[in-house]
Amino acid sequence: MSAGTTTIPVASPSIVGEDAAFRSRSTQTSLVNRRDLTPPERQVLEQHAFDFACVPESYDIAISDGHLLRSPCGSGMASVLADRNFWHMAGGLLAPQESKPEMIRWLYSVSTEQRKTIAVYNVSKTDAVKFRDAGFVVNKFGEEPVLNPRDMTWSGKPFEWVRRQANFCVRSGIEISEITDSQQQVAIGATLVDIMEEDLAGRTFDKPLRLLEGEFDPHSLLRRRLFVAHDREGRVEAFLACSPIDGGRSWAFETYRKRKNATRGVTAYLFKTVIDTLRDEDVEQVSLCLVPGRNVRESPLGNDDWKIEKVLSLWYSQLDFIFNAKGQDHFKSRFRPRYTDRYLCVAPANSVASLWSFLKTTGATQCNWRNLSRHFRSSLFQR
Repeated sequence: MSAGTTTIPVASPSIVGEDAAFRSRSTQTSLVNRRDLTPPERQVLEQHAFDFACVPESYDIAISDGHLLRSPCGSGMASVLADRNFWHMAGGLLAPQESKPEMIRWLYSVSTEQRKTIAVYNVSKTDAVKFRDAGFVVNKFGEEPVLNPRDMTWSGKPFEWVRRQANFCVRSGIEISEITDSQQQVAIGATLVDIMEEDLAGRTFDKPLRLLEGEFDPHSLLRRRLFVAHDREGRVEAFLACSPIDGGRSWAFETYRKRKNATRGVTAYLFKTVIDTLRDEDVEQVSLCLVPGRNVRESPLGNDDWKIEKVLSLWYSQLDFIFNAKGQDHFKSRFRPRYTDRYLCVAPANSVASLWSFLKTTGATQCNWRNLSRHFRSSLFQR
């Protein structure tokens, strides 16, 4: 981690004592609303998220709204978006590897005893095996593009497009900087929100889809890192927020937005510059975040529910005018990542009601109909 990265103080003895009380009350009930956590409890939660974040969405638990579920042993946590009897868990399980099998078995017992449908998203292949052994229904959810910054030399034909975009931005006077000062982050917050709203305004979904996209609050970044691209006059054209994974040994490019009239190639230039920065810090891995539905039929573990396989495959291959999964995948592929399989684990089983709950919880049932109609007509002409 760079010297300028925002840091969170190490837990003091009083915080450790607070953690004991936190553990007690958060395991006596099924769920704790994260809005009700005290500042010391939030600090404990943030430290746990930083230490055990395993996928790009993991760190959201320290920032976003929703509920907290903590395992009886106290070593495991999960973010829950609850919709009646449906519990949606984005970001995987925040727990040491040795504690996960017990936590997964406990989750299955919660599902059966309390009659809850529990869905855990973006699970690694290793953890998916543990979920299946415990009785969960396991399906491939998509693929996550990842890269090793140490290997990124940007030479040769594979990176010709990236170099061309970066060179154009350099000639246009675009500069990239990291905003590390908390006061500067607050001062620039309104500008970043405007850019995000402008970028989303013409899309089918003019709000980020929960469970699938990270929530971004420029006034509460904590250990997230913020990079901005600005022109010669200092006007911000684009930004990139990175979330920590595995104690900051890896970082995820979770939220990136640009102005409609931004310089051509500014997002690619922003990615390249930040990758170079992380390479200089000897960061182990960069995640470009999940592409839902990608190659779901090619699952090394197989797919337990053929209906979910069909839905996710349709999501990626035929509904790009709605979700833009292929468009995002095409852009990310320009950085020549390797792809790792990610899984959806559900207990006790999938159903039409659980699928509807997923769509409702993500916000996919609240699209911008005018934009949807426009994108649909455009897709017809492209076929």
